[in-house]
Amino acid sequence: RRPPPSGAVTPRRRTPRSKAADAEVLARIRAVCMPGDPESMFHDLHKIGQGASGAVFTARSVGTNQLVAIKQMVLAQQPKKDLIVNENEVRCQSRHPNIVNFLNAFLRRGELWVVMEYMEGGPLTDIVLHSILSEGQIAAIARECLTGLCHLPAHGVIPRAITRANVLMSLRGEVQLRARS
Repeated sequence: RRPPPSGAVTPRRRTPRSKAADAEVLARIRAVCMPGDPESMFHDLHKIGQGASGAVFTARSVGTNQLVAIKQMVLAQQPKKDLIVNENEVRCQSRHPNIVNFLNAFLRRGELWVVMEYMEGGPLTDIVLHSILSEGQIAAIARECLTGLCHLPAHGVIPRAITRANVLMSLRGEVQLRARS
């Protein structure tokens, strides 16, 4: 093959991850996980969605009957495990009323179960498809989103993909961002 002409852009080649890097990521994942089998701690699992990184379920906590959201991710299928680790480490350290808060994580047979607050009103996408919001409602949602967005950089998170699908509502009108870095 001939070399590309000078000034031409050459694509970056991905380098395979080393076993040491994978072991480090797995150790960081374990550090944010609780011991135990999550299947014995939650009941009434119902699948409510499928994202790029895994399935999302609602479930009830055995001890408190609290309704939670659980994202299940098969780690072997995750191309960017380090991003998942970063998100969970930040979620563990940061709590805010306008961010979907992390409650727990479990590692079970190669699956990472991330337990989070559940916003029963659903994503803003569903709300705007089935109702017309007033100017005041739109302003209130925007204010709450901006309050959550202002909180993130202080915790080392530069948010991406803030769309109406990542704005979640409760039945009481609370607004939370599903923040991803």
